[in-house]
Amino acid sequence: MKLIDVEKRTTTDHVRLVGRVAPRPHGHAVVPWAINEREFANTPDGSGEIYFEFPRHYENFVSESADPFAIALLLPSMAAGEPLEIGPRISSSLLFQLAFIRDVWNTWYPKFHKTKIVATARDEPPPPRAPRAATFFSGGVDSFYTLLKRRDHDPLPVALSHLIFMHGVERSLEDSQGVESSQRRVEQLARAAGVETIVGKTNLRTVFPLHWEKYYFGSVLAATAVALSKGLGYVCIPSSFTYHHQVPHGSTPLLDDRFSTESVQIVHDGGEASRATKTQRIVEWDAPLVLSNLRVCIHNNGGDFNCGKCYKCVRTAIALKAIGVWDSAATFPDKSTDHWRRTVLADHPVLTFENLELARKSGLDDELVRQLERIVRRVNRYDAIAAYSRNSPLERLLPIYRRAREITGGSPRMH
Repeated sequence: MKLIDVEKRTTTDHVRLVGRVAPRPHGHAVVPWAINEREFANTPDGSGEIYFEFPRHYENFVSESADPFAIALLLPSMAAGEPLEIGPRISSSLLFQLAFIRDVWNTWYPKFHKTKIVATARDEPPPPRAPRAATFFSGGVDSFYTLLKRRDHDPLPVALSHLIFMHGVERSLEDSQGVESSQRRVEQLARAAGVETIVGKTNLRTVFPLHWEKYYFGSVLAATAVALSKGLGYVCIPSSFTYHHQVPHGSTPLLDDRFSTESVQIVHDGGEASRATKTQRIVEWDAPLVLSNLRVCIHNNGGDFNCGKCYKCVRTAIALKAIGVWDSAATFPDKSTDHWRRTVLADHPVLTFENLELARKSGLDDELVRQLERIVRRVNRYDAIAAYSRNSPLERLLPIYRRAREITGGSPRMH
């Protein structure tokens, strides 16, 4: 995959950083889970355009550089088994790190080929690092933790001045619904927190439909941060897991910081605290702000609500209940709990264990502790059966057993 050139286009309202990508070589296999071929057929010469767009007010923040596109194109190139070719010169430190990032992804998932990287480093000295910092903000627990931590409790080398809210990131542009209401909430929250909001847009999820959480979101967030490197010296990507529990994932402390350039430091932030601990901390730090604005739902397509039913809503609700503020959580209007057991059984066990530990420490809800203990015992029992069955004649029965458990209301986790 080849980046031909980069252009900064301005209108009355917006500034758009555009990278033009060469047509894919004839005869190369289509990779539908990684590359949307239709996006390369929409132009007369078969090239495709990927972009980052921001309000015209932030024109001076946007760097007319190939760096963000080198980041964004790495995984799609590896998925296609094509060399990554960057025509314009890029950051020397980023160029050095791209090979390491490539090797990690190839080690995690061999279907990402160890593709050749063809690029040249810039030889001019970098501009001074901007005296401002930002964090990506979606309204969830991880976002709130980084905002409040870096604003008040553990500042970065420069003041946290901005939140970044991107259209086309939480959901692709064509699949987003109700994002304007989410944007308004983030802008109001930012004003209450004493920072500004940079509202942007990108088409990367449309052009490259890689699995977002598993593979691509860390790369896109890092690329967005680097696109704003003339105005931001530090940009935080809130962590998903603790340093103690690291798995191959779209965003990890192993990789995120390596997307930094001489102008902007990417900071994978918050891995020192579990999701349950983060929930407790943010409520301690600013309960009114958090309980009026917390948004975690995976079913809202970017909208401004919590369904109360999905695993992220239930996971967060349990933590809020464990620390005694569930009834005050205004963004969780559905206070029913009958579905919690089934939903928790399908969630990641590490996150359930963390909620159990929080409930035990708080000591505010003995019945919640007993409920979580029963779930954890069942999860452990089912996992033991699954582990015993693997590599035995019983292994072929596991899918049948798992489906039966789902139908009867048991754990669907065995696989």
